[in-house]
Amino acid sequence: MSRQMWVEALVWATTDGASINTTAAETIIFPDVTIPANYMADGRTLRMRVKGKHSTLGSGTVTTTFRVRWGGVAGTLLAASGAIVQLISLTNCYFDLEVFLVTRSNGSTGTIMANGTVRMHGATVPTIGSATGAPAIAPMTAGGQTAPAAVTANLIADTALSVTAQMGASSASNIIQGLQYTLEALN
Repeated sequence: MSRQMWVEALVWATTDGASINTTAAETIIFPDVTIPANYMADGRTLRMRVKGKHSTLGSGTVTTTFRVRWGGVAGTLLAASGAIVQLISLTNCYFDLEVFLVTRSNGSTGTIMANGTVRMHGATVPTIGSATGAPAIAPMTAGGQTAPAAVTANLIADTALSVTAQMGASSASNIIQGLQYTLEALN
């Protein structure tokens, strides 16, 4: 039996996100997207894509953690990367993340399975068959790198969907900025 399938762009950014620096607090990369009450029906699948740039200071260890939350920056954690250790002295290097959010069950105690990856590139061009210049690639899940899990969330109220970043140390040189953002409904 065939099923009608379609993709709909729900939200997209037409300007850059705020440049985030001088903070070690978890900060929203692009403005929250409000998901309407009852939109996340059983099986509803959203694809979030974020592309941006990052810079780091010239010494020490610099880490970045990305998160997707239901209910704003203090809301329910749907997916997170680990603390990605970055190279030092980077300027305007590329990053991208992609997360799929699938509704497993709806209602006030609905469940969402969110899984994806984030890649952070450095300043060196990659070499095939070598680790030289290879990007850091990290999974994004609610249960960690080895235990992806569905998360309980209230799906019957208008709710903010957020994508955030958190630098491990506050510095004017540690910068994250979103450049492109899309949120698509895949069904």
